[in-house]
Amino acid sequence: MRNYGRFFVDHKDPGDSFQGLFALLHLTCTPTPNIGLTIQLVGDDPDPVHVFRDAVRPAGIRPEPLTIPVGYHGIPAPTLDVQVLPWLFATQALNGSGSPRRGKYKSAHMIGNFTTAECRSIWENLREPEFRNAQALLRVGSYGGQVNAVDPTRTAVPQRSSAMKLQYQTYWVHENDDEANLRWIRDFYSAMYGADGPVPDGRLDGCYVNYPDVDLSDWKTLYYKENYPKLQRVKARWDPLNIFNHAQSIE
Repeated sequence: MRNYGRFFVDHKDPGDSFQGLFALLHLTCTPTPNIGLTIQLVGDDPDPVHVFRDAVRPAGIRPEPLTIPVGYHGIPAPTLDVQVLPWLFATQALNGSGSPRRGKYKSAHMIGNFTTAECRSIWENLREPEFRNAQALLRVGSYGGQVNAVDPTRTAVPQRSSAMKLQYQTYWVHENDDEANLRWIRDFYSAMYGADGPVPDGRLDGCYVNYPDVDLSDWKTLYYKENYPKLQRVKARWDPLNIFNHAQSIE
C-alpha cells in the first residue's frame, strides 16, 4: 500500500509522464483471498504499465491473473498480458453494472501517502472476524494528473491536489443484513478518520461529492471546502424557493 501511495504522490502533478495511467487497488474483505490491481493506460506505449507495476510490487510477490470477482465487479481480464481495447469496449468491460443490490459508499481524498497506523487499521478492518462479506472492500484509485491542473475555485469540486481517492464499499442483497454492513463500514471509517471524517489538513482532502454519505456531519467542508459560500450564492440566484433539495443540497 505504501509503495502504491508513494508512486502516485510522486506523480500527481499535471503534465507528469504517468498522467495517462490510472490504477485501482482492490483491497478485499474476508473471506475473499485476492488483492486486485487494475491498470489502465491511454496511449500507444505500454511501458508505463510495466514501470508502475514493478514500482509498487513488493519483493517476493508474484502477480497472478484475477480469477475471483472483486467486490461487485466482475473479472475484466483474467490475464497479465497488456490488452489494447477500443474506448467503448473498455468502458463496458470495467463498469460496475450488475444485478440490483443494496450498498453503502464512503470516500476520502488523499494528498499524502498512507501512514503505518492507517495501513494497520485497514488490515484489521478488512480482516474483522465478525464480518465476512466477499463484496466489501476498500478500493484505492489513482488521482492527479490533468485533474489537478484545474484551479480549486473553478468548479464545485475543490480537490485539485490529490494523489488518491479512497472508496469504502460494501454491497449486500437482503434487508436483514443492513445493520451488519452499515456497522462495519461506519466503524472502519471512524477508525481511519475519527468522528469528523477526512478533514482537509494538507495530507487528507475531504470527500467526493458523487458518493453522497448521510453520515457526514460537516459535509459542506468535506465536499466543497472554501467553495461552499459561492455555491450558496448560485443557489440563491437560481433556486430561491429551494425547489430542488435533498439532505445534503446547497442551503
